[in-house]
Amino acid sequence: MNQRATILAPWAVACAAAFLPAQAATLSAERVEEVLGYLASDALGGRDTPSRGLEEAAQFLAWSFSRAGLEPGAAVGEAPDWFHRYTLPGQQVDTSGVELRLTSADGGEVLLRPGTDFRLWDAGRAFTAEGIPMAPEPEDADSDPARVRRQMAAAAPTFVVTPAKHPAWRAAEGARTTLRRRGRGGAAPTILLRPGAAEGTETIAALRVPAPTEVDVPLRNVVAILPGTDLADEIVVVGAHYDHVGIRPRADGSDGIYNGADDDATGTTAVLLLAEHFAAQAVRTRRSLAFVCFSAEEKGLQGSRAFVADPPFELSRVAAMVNLEMLGRPEKEGPPFAWVTGKEYSDFAAIAGAALERAGVALTEFEMASRLFSASDNLPFAQAGVVAHSISAGTLHSDYHQPGDEPSRIDVPHMTAVLAGLAEVVAEFANREGRPAYTPEAAERLNGTRR
Repeated sequence: MNQRATILAPWAVACAAAFLPAQAATLSAERVEEVLGYLASDALGGRDTPSRGLEEAAQFLAWSFSRAGLEPGAAVGEAPDWFHRYTLPGQQVDTSGVELRLTSADGGEVLLRPGTDFRLWDAGRAFTAEGIPMAPEPEDADSDPARVRRQMAAAAPTFVVTPAKHPAWRAAEGARTTLRRRGRGGAAPTILLRPGAAEGTETIAALRVPAPTEVDVPLRNVVAILPGTDLADEIVVVGAHYDHVGIRPRADGSDGIYNGADDDATGTTAVLLLAEHFAAQAVRTRRSLAFVCFSAEEKGLQGSRAFVADPPFELSRVAAMVNLEMLGRPEKEGPPFAWVTGKEYSDFAAIAGAALERAGVALTEFEMASRLFSASDNLPFAQAGVVAHSISAGTLHSDYHQPGDEPSRIDVPHMTAVLAGLAEVVAEFANREGRPAYTPEAAERLNGTRR
């Protein structure tokens, strides 16, 4: 086993049996289902930034790149590393300092144990209150639901009975760290309760949550490199974001896991499978290929912004950036298709379209394509002068940013066909003589583009 493959060996030993052999067909539907099913599983809890599920996804991606034979694309000091590291301002609550005391109808009191009987899910500010009903009265049917939610968020904590096997219970273990919220204050806390910890509808609670401590939250983008041949000093970046929006526990017990299968486990799966595909080829591409999975896209493109602000290689070397978003939910049955955001800004779409056609994938129109150019991780690259567009192969469906964005709803045959087209696109940008270019008007406009 080479040194690259041993970097993550302890984690790999635990999970290797669950995945296909390294020499398996890399662009197969089976491989799509396997990788996508893991990344968008309930076990990863929606891959919020930050979260334990996000970290496990990063470990899996790095291990998979290593197993495929790619090289680490970042560094810590002089040492090669799979992770491009950055920090964002955040806040942390020591959950051992949270106090929750219950008083039953007969006057009996019990002090619940933090970590065992309950766990803190969310706390944007210090909170102290007594006489909190554990089973509040139903909302007035005539009330505006949005107004009621705002009132409850400001004034009363939420208690959610959560089994130990639920991803939220696991994610809430230990100190709770979140990114710093915009604006002042924060909502009242959400408390996860062990089943049976607060029996009785007349039980009331006293709760004290200490003020959060300001911290720098360490985060990671995952970067792998496949060196090229005669144009190896130039790079084609293939990217997608591996984060989503996490878990939102619901007092009514309904599904609160936002799996993010289409957005953007499909794109992340494509990045990994394309990396495996090109690593398995006997002949390397002319330009080097960088496969990058970004965190914190759902927090304002923060991962890609950090990457562009402190890149592991000079951005002047990047010939093109191919960003992959939402590849698995076409509106209707039919031949495979894809579309490009902001295609009028450069010749990227014309080049990509011809490559897609070679694989039987049609380049189509999407009514929001121009607006969505500034809504994903291609934007920071574009603002730095790199020709960077997103390729999508679906639509903004009703499950977008909802718990219904599940792996079972992905059209795997469609996505697998699109992957073959994307392989042609990457190869075209990596092997052609010239680089794509923005129009003069687009270059001027991008200087002021913001999400």
